[in-house]
Amino acid sequence: MIIESNLQTVFNLVDTFFVSKISYSAIGALVSSSMLLMLISTLTIGISIASSIFFTQSWGAKNYKRASIVYSNALIVMVAFSIASIMLYPFLDNILSLLGLKDSTLVFAKEFLSVSILGLPISFAFGLNSSTLKSMSLPNKTLIIMLVATIINIALDPLFIFVLKMGVKGAALATICSMFVGILLQIYVISKTKLRFRLNINIQLIKQLLSKSIFASFHLMIRILSMILIIKIIAIHSQVAISSYSIVTRIYQILLFMIFGISNAAAVIVGQNIGSKNWSFVKEGVEKSLLFGTAFISFLDILLFLFSGSIIGIFTSQNQCFEISKNAMVYFALSYPFFAMGSIANRITMACGNTFLPSIMNFFSLFLFQLPLAYFLSIYISLNGVWLSILLANILNFLLNIIILKYNLSKLSVDYKFLMMFTGQRNA
Repeated sequence: MIIESNLQTVFNLVDTFFVSKISYSAIGALVSSSMLLMLISTLTIGISIASSIFFTQSWGAKNYKRASIVYSNALIVMVAFSIASIMLYPFLDNILSLLGLKDSTLVFAKEFLSVSILGLPISFAFGLNSSTLKSMSLPNKTLIIMLVATIINIALDPLFIFVLKMGVKGAALATICSMFVGILLQIYVISKTKLRFRLNINIQLIKQLLSKSIFASFHLMIRILSMILIIKIIAIHSQVAISSYSIVTRIYQILLFMIFGISNAAAVIVGQNIGSKNWSFVKEGVEKSLLFGTAFISFLDILLFLFSGSIIGIFTSQNQCFEISKNAMVYFALSYPFFAMGSIANRITMACGNTFLPSIMNFFSLFLFQLPLAYFLSIYISLNGVWLSILLANILNFLLNIIILKYNLSKLSVDYKFLMMFTGQRNA
């Protein structure tokens, strides 16, 4: 899962590299647009998380019919929502203007979104299928599929962007085409398993999925919206700083997607063992995921920081953009071990079935703490205030998520003791 997540990073970095050859302002446009797409996608990502909660527990209990119904209904809801999202197309200008984008950055962002928003059904289906294969403990298959999609994207980017002279539109089209090929491969792999698509719309199940997904979506929406509002605050100082922030966030996606890989693996382990009532493995999965994930991410974080100058130089040669990016890297490097621990704890808590508390705590640390702090600190110490607010928010988020995780594990522990007391059995 970690390697597959790294390929997702390569996928995004390739787009960033080729787009940077158009203009440094195109980088800011690309990342800003990607955040908007993620904001639109939050409901479907939440459904994917909710689906994985029900799916892993059903799959762990070997109830393949129930697992198939969960997958099918999640796919139906996601495709319906993605088609509805395309109706935002006429309002792209208004949406981008709210971000504070101006001049060439605004033009590039509109070009990228004009193509990407039409490919949302493909993007959403690809994401759900990938999550489902991981929940079936087939991360090796998602790795191969992601590798193929990444190679196709690498080949199509220069073809569409430079040879066919499509510019940033070419980057968006290359991504859609590579994901479409990925979906075909996913369908082939799924057909070899016991999972089947069933056109059996279960309203009660859809209500349950939406109920769970609301808080999972809210959790993600808060994080993405906070990043978008950070861009809005940065835009007050300069448009160049938007590109600098975009470069740093793209570089740190190397660690971000690794964290997602570790978090998803931990969620599958915990979810399947909850489904099979193997409480001792639940506890062991939590402890080892946190220890391994934090140590691994911290090691890579140090390497990224040591070579930050060389890495930033790949994406920009503009002096001001380079200096702002290098300065921001200091704060990002300090914050990412905390972000890793908080994210892993958060995802495990959701696998336990609790999507409410992580969302509320995320809202508190980002909207009630980070954003006000970023705004006021930026007034007194300029951009360093923005970077400092990100560091402090990640530390707070880590502390809150660890507390919530301990609370949920204590509930499982109580249930386990209850079973032993009244049944005398170690397994339900």
